[in-house]
Amino acid sequence: MYYMKYTTTVTSKGTVTIAAPLRKALGIKPGQKLSLDITSDNRLVIDAGTDMNAFQAKRSAITNKIPEHLKGLSGEALQRAASKAWLSGFND
Repeated sequence: MYYMKYTTTVTSKGTVTIAAPLRKALGIKPGQKLSLDITSDNRLVIDAGTDMNAFQAKRSAITNKIPEHLKGLSGEALQRAASKAWLSGFND
């Protein structure tokens, strides 16, 4: 059932250490934000997501033959637009 399974301890400050092999497998970098969700059966799900540099690199690889004027928003502009919409209450 598990690809990797590790046990960790929660410190008095609520800090949890993620083992190096797990960080490496998920591509987690120091300072990276993670999304934590609790499922209905009390399991913790960690989503490492994609950082902006990885998104930009992947986007560039996909769109490198598309003319600039047809590419739409850059990754940073897309992030700003999404943040602005969320802050304005359009996140439903």
